Amino acid sequence: MRILIVEDDPLNVELFEAALETEHEIVIERDGVSGEARALSEKFDLVLLDVQLPKRGGIEVCGNLRAAGVRIPIVALSASVLPEEVARTTEAGFDVFWSKPISPPDLRAAVKSINHPPARRD
Repeated sequence: MRILIVEDDPLNVELFEAALETEHEIVIERDGVSGEARALSEKFDLVLLDVQLPKRGGIEVCGNLRAAGVRIPIVALSASVLPEEVARTTEAGFDVFWSKPISPPDLRAAVKSINHPPARRD
């Protein structure tokens, strides 16, 4: 799976890379403008997008990507778990909200769940 991670915190970038790079191709961008441009110009299977980014926030980036027709899963990453913050991410078009910090095993399991969602039971 090819994953774009848009995150400005160096420690989070290091954690995400270490947790995911053995099983996935990881591409890093560190601000919203660069992340949006990369997501629009290359093919990815998943975008992990921090909500609080320099140059352009994740909420705006996600909205712009959805408006441009990007339909791959986009995950909101934020340390703020306030209900109104989570609601804003849903309204912007994010598929899922993950709170930070996230442990490496939880991150791997979460990425796997997006790649292989549980079977529906009707």
